[in-house]
Parts: sequence; structure tokens; C-alpha cells
Amino acid sequence: MASGRKRIRYRPVKKQKKESGALRYSPVYTGCPAVELAIQRLYQADDSQRENRFWALIKGLNYALEVQTQVLVPVQLSPGGPRGQFSWAQDPIPPEKSKGLAYWVLTTPKGQKMLPVFTSPEEADGNPATLGLPMAQLPLQQVMEETLGREDLTGLVVNPWGRSAALDKSILRGLLYAGGTDDTPGEAETRQGRLLAYQGRWEEAEPLFAAAAAANYPEGIRRLADCYDAGHGIPRDRRKALSLWKKAAAQGDVLAQIALGDRYGAGTARTPGDPGRALMAYRKARSMAEMEMDITSWPVVCLRMAQTEARGTDPDQMARLLAEAIHGLSILAGEEQDEAVERELHTAIHEMRSYIRETYAGTAGLQEMMQQLEEQVMNIESLHLS
Repeated sequence: MASGRKRIRYRPVKKQKKESGALRYSPVYTGCPAVELAIQRLYQADDSQRENRFWALIKGLNYALEVQTQVLVPVQLSPGGPRGQFSWAQDPIPPEKSKGLAYWVLTTPKGQKMLPVFTSPEEADGNPATLGLPMAQLPLQQVMEETLGREDLTGLVVNPWGRSAALDKSILRGLLYAGGTDDTPGEAETRQGRLLAYQGRWEEAEPLFAAAAAANYPEGIRRLADCYDAGHGIPRDRRKALSLWKKAAAQGDVLAQIALGDRYGAGTARTPGDPGRALMAYRKARSMAEMEMDITSWPVVCLRMAQTEARGTDPDQMARLLAEAIHGLSILAGEEQDEAVERELHTAIHEMRSYIRETYAGTAGLQEMMQQLEEQVMNIESLHLS
């Protein structure tokens, strides 16, 4: 869930030619592709898959809240006021200037009043009913909370003009206020082990990971594998690490699947690296993560796909994936004490710096873009890696 701290999220808006100036970055309106993907899959599901796909949508929405997603909401500047002659969605009213504005409400044929929210300017402009309406850029969590507080609203609907998701108040209440579940066997040990590992106390952390692994807790298994792989608190045994990663991945641990891809790509003293096999492992991790959307894994998936598949085929997609990775990992690093998260964040920042320097060398805005990257993570107090 979002921590409440104000953060700015950046991404490339569109491709710019080098001679026309630097790559433009701006706050993301939505952009939670995870939500759009989950909605799309819900529509594609047959009856046997529909329940699982619905829960995948809920997880996608939870992820959107975790990464502090913003959406576009149509508003009324004056009752019955004239419609604009241009797309407000392309240049929306910022949150600090939208206080007190009345929302434009959609009434369904059954008389339900739903607040429409949009995940991109294209979605907002996709129907004459909202094309040209003033749009405010607001945090998704704020919009959900305000919808719950209004008796005249039934709920909200995401992207009503295409593949949409209608969220009634019971769903909104569950997303915002669901209580935490009890720890599963091994979860508490893993959590304590993570803290000790962050402090460098591996001899104390490793037995806790081993206890969690004995309880068959997937993250505990993966953390124990990491200990074997690096020789932290236990003699190094890379074969044992590989076996444990496979076991955790088989139980759905996305980061264990990524670790397998890392091993395949790097190889060993006896086995050369296999980039193709690594890419297949990362693609499998992506498929796993799409159904179990989580801030702890999805940004790392984005980073690996940027480093492998997108690097040689689509530089713009690579930049978008890196921006997504940096955004999610910076939030996570500010809330969690985990050396692995910080290491991935540093890698993502390094990759983005390299991309900017290589693609936009010599442009007027290069230095400004580099400064934006620094500012995005400079307030993360927990970072301690050099």
C-alpha cells in the first residue's frame, strides 16, 4: 500500500529525435500497465479462468496503489459549462489545483452512478462523452477514498469506453482497508532474517532462512539459496543454490525464477553463459509476475526485460521498462531494509544513465534529465550501497 509520501514518477512520453532536444519526461498520469493488462486478460478469460483472472485484477489494483499510481478523472469547471476544444487529457489539471472541483459522473442504464477514471489520455479521449472534458490528474488511492465517502456514487469504473473494470464500494473497501493476514509458516523467520542480513549478520540470518525453508515458505527457500550461492553464513554451494532456486520458483516465487535466469546468463566456471536460456527464464518470470502482481517482484522483472529482450530490439521500450523499475524499486527501497532491493535499484539507475548518455549525447537537456534521475532517489534514506 502507498506510504503517503509524495513522490514524482517519471517516464519517457514519446520518442524524440536527437536534433529536436532531449528526451521529455513528465509525471505519469496512470500508468499502471499492470491494471490494463489485468483487465484485458479478464475479458479474454473463459468461464473456468474468470475467477483467477478477477483476483489477478485485484492484485494489479493493489500494485497500482503500492506504486502510487495516478489516473485521469473528468471534472466540471462549472455546471453545464462548455466543452473544451482540445484534449485536456494530454495536459490535465494537476492534483494541487484540482481541489474542490466537481467530478463528472457516468450514469449507467440501470441508474447506477459511477465515477469514470482513465489510465491514459487515449482512453479518456476514446468517446465523445468525455472527449474535450476537463481532466484532473489524481492519485488512484485518493479517488477510491473519495468515491467511498460519497453516498450518491455506486463505485468507479476504470476505462469505461473499452475493456473496463467496474469496482463497486465493497471492492474499493477491500482494496483500501483489508486487514493484514496472519503470517504463514516461515514468513516471520524470513522477515527477521532479512533484517539481520541487511545488517550484515549473515551467521544469524542463515538459520532463520533455513527454518523458513524447512517450513516450505517460498521466499525462505529463495533466501537460503542466495546464502548458498554467495557463501553468506554458510559454506558456498552453487549446486545447492540452483536446486533451491528451482524449488522456490516451482512454488511461484518470481524472484527465484529471475535468479535462475541470472545463473543461466552468467554461467559457471564449467558452463558458459547462455543468454537465450536466461531470456526464456525471464519471460517465464514475467508470466508468473503478471498473475501475481507485486511491488517486490514486478520492478525487477521490468529491469531484466529491459536488460535483455528490449535492449536490442526496442530502445524506447527499454527506457519505459527502466523507468518503471526505478520507480517501483525506489519506493520499495524507501520502505524496506533489503540489500537486494538496493542493488537492483542501483543497477536500474546505472542502466538508465547509460541509455540517456548513449541516446541523447550532446542534447541541451541531457544534464537536466540526469538530475531528474538523481532527485527521484535522493531522499531514500536507507540506501547504503556505494
